[in-house]
Amino acid sequence: MATCLSDAPLVAISGFLNVQVVGRLRATSRSMGADLALHMETSALQAWESIAGPLTNAHYQELFGSSQIVKLLCQRRCLYNVNAATQFSQWRTETAVARLMQGVDLDAGDLFSCLRRACLASQLCGLEKTLPVVHWMHVLGAVEEQDPVQAKLLAGEAWRAMAPLVTKQTVLWPVQTAHFVDDLCSLGHWLLRAKDGSGGPDAPELLSWLGALACQLETTPALGRYGPAGDTSQVRARHLTKLMQSLQESILR
Repeated sequence: MATCLSDAPLVAISGFLNVQVVGRLRATSRSMGADLALHMETSALQAWESIAGPLTNAHYQELFGSSQIVKLLCQRRCLYNVNAATQFSQWRTETAVARLMQGVDLDAGDLFSCLRRACLASQLCGLEKTLPVVHWMHVLGAVEEQDPVQAKLLAGEAWRAMAPLVTKQTVLWPVQTAHFVDDLCSLGHWLLRAKDGSGGPDAPELLSWLGALACQLETTPALGRYGPAGDTSQVRARHLTKLMQSLQESILR
């Protein structure tokens, strides 16, 4: 087949095929693989951009430890397979948080979508013991904790471990976690860089991130929503005001 098709018809035909099928065609011969490589990369990127927004993309890359689009698409398919295989047991779950997770979009960028992806990833062989998945399962444990005091402690422990991974873009996730466990005032303690250099951003940097997030929440309030439709929680710009004031005071001291 590789010798019967020139580059142009081969690429034209591959335009009607999904990324997985094109990948199998590439594997059939070296010459065909070379012809289809660029097309596959372009098609995969287009498919990925139609699926994943910036936050979703950041979380998939964090969970799977890769920025390769084809790998992300394949791993995403694995998550969907796990989800389909465990639908019945998911709906029989007893925890309120787990039931909330079942109602969210697996490809959304909010906290509960992240938790759902992490929960499914924890059931994939080879991923269940990776640090990103383990860290996110600790966040899930904090959110599921019924005792309010213990939930705050567990959330703090989970995000202190993940603080080096938090960016200006993804700071929304610890903010939503803190909002859910009613401990926004402690967010700085969760994320700020320690004297020994460990942890996340310093106070000015975190203040800058929160200021940018507050502006985004003002212009796009829906960004702060997390949880399934009909039962959502929502972080608003005003929720960050007191925290930002506290950070500003610590900088001026």
